[in-house]
Amino acid sequence: MRKLLYLFPLFFYYFSYAQCTGCDVQNPTDPNYHFPDNTTVCFTSDMTFNNPTFGTNAKICIASGVTLQFQNSISGAANAPARLEVHGTLNFNQTITSVANLNVHVFDTGNITVGGGNGNLTIDGQINEIVNEGLIELGVLQLGNNSNNKIDNFGNLNINGNLNMSSSATTLFRNEGGGLIFIGGNYGNNEQSVYVNCGTIISQNGFNINGGKIINTGIFTVGGDINLSGSSSEIYNFGLFTSTGNMNNAPSDAVIYNEGELALNQYQGGNAAIQGPASSTKKGYIVLQNPIQVGNVAVGPNLDFRRTTGVSDPGTVFMNSNPSFLTNVTYDCASTNSCSAPLIINPGFCPAINGDLPPMAVDDTYTIVAGGSSAGIVLDNDFETYGGAQATLSNVILSQVSTSNSNISLNTTDGHILAAPGTPPGNYTLVYQICQTASPSNCDTATVTVTIQGTVPCYKPAATAGTVLTPNFGITSLSRADKGGNNWPGVRKGAWAVLESKNKGFVLNRLTDVQVAAIPQADLKEGMIIYNTTQNCLQVNIDGTATGWKCFNTQTCPD
Repeated sequence: MRKLLYLFPLFFYYFSYAQCTGCDVQNPTDPNYHFPDNTTVCFTSDMTFNNPTFGTNAKICIASGVTLQFQNSISGAANAPARLEVHGTLNFNQTITSVANLNVHVFDTGNITVGGGNGNLTIDGQINEIVNEGLIELGVLQLGNNSNNKIDNFGNLNINGNLNMSSSATTLFRNEGGGLIFIGGNYGNNEQSVYVNCGTIISQNGFNINGGKIINTGIFTVGGDINLSGSSSEIYNFGLFTSTGNMNNAPSDAVIYNEGELALNQYQGGNAAIQGPASSTKKGYIVLQNPIQVGNVAVGPNLDFRRTTGVSDPGTVFMNSNPSFLTNVTYDCASTNSCSAPLIINPGFCPAINGDLPPMAVDDTYTIVAGGSSAGIVLDNDFETYGGAQATLSNVILSQVSTSNSNISLNTTDGHILAAPGTPPGNYTLVYQICQTASPSNCDTATVTVTIQGTVPCYKPAATAGTVLTPNFGITSLSRADKGGNNWPGVRKGAWAVLESKNKGFVLNRLTDVQVAAIPQADLKEGMIIYNTTQNCLQVNIDGTATGWKCFNTQTCPD
């Protein structure tokens, strides 16, 4: 046990240090240290600085369990790159203004605190990127003039004051699934900025969109008023969006789209309509404390409105308004069990940080009989963009991610699931990915469940009793055609027609599912045979109807 106790500090030191790589300088002790140009400075022990300065392209790495404190101000060249990798703790004791181009990565063991959680951080560098997997806590976050900012939060981001940005800032802001953002004050936006929430955002006060865009696929709670003034302000809700204040001042070019649940205290939307999903397979639900006031706008389609108290109907939902309604606008459909689509507040996707919706890969289930080779096309139920066009090999990039058995694979040139000969009966899974051809980093994955069914092959002896049928018609590539009788093809008994070759194949009509469905009913006959190129099987029509097509791919005895 004593040896283990001696080894633990050594192991901890090694583990902490291993998180910081490429170190040029370790643990400097000058309280007014200058972080040199193009240098990585690593900290594996605690340190406090008074008035440090930063050179160009300086990098700091703080190991896990280590605390680095800046007591006073920091200074450096304007718009010079500066990188922080925080596995431990970084404390700024006072309000801080950064003129550098910041690149900050807070890892899941790390945290940054400004002024004990109430200090202000102003970012004035031109190009800034913050990735937070741990904890960042501060007072006001101010994004300065002409700054270009990308903030991606996976952990906890606590802004106890306001979140402000100048009118000339451009900000891409994403809260990932599992991320939590708390905003204690107000926050604003502008026309160049996009907020994406896939996790949870709790805002105690209101905000001004000012022409920006908000996309919510998670939980977004706003405690104050929402002002939609500005050119082309946009809110797209696919999750749960709740506002306990008023939603005001939406001009005619504003967009309010709901595919999840939009819960509002009051909506005085001006000339902006509330839009719903285009497909009747989806429905957006709007829950209201008070009536809606809008101008002469179009509302819908596929929306349901419900008042939290009393009757829900056009008279109680809309006040001093004269909207027109698109298809499938209903009122409290759940009370009559008549909703055309269920409420979904967890759509299962997160847009790209610039607001682009991802492709949509949908899980598949296929059954392949033992001895069969392929099934289905995985793209048939996928979409190039969420709710957009069907995915095809021309608009998405298809790839296999993993498989539970190497015998089960994906043909990425046509989308079929392949089962190698000899694959034992059982259940298998395969994960595949589709990425937009136009934006290859925008991707989604799905899982295919494949069941290999075992069967008993049919080997019946030929029927030799009864009248022997002599064929009088044949096609051969072996140069032995004759008049029949005891010659060829007459020597081949038991058929109306004989086909014979050693190096030629017989090709049936090759049709897709769409082409098969287009065959006129009058032309369908029992016993008609084609090769279906969509399903990759020999199809036989068993009853002369459009529903009578069956894949002839089971090696078994039909009787």
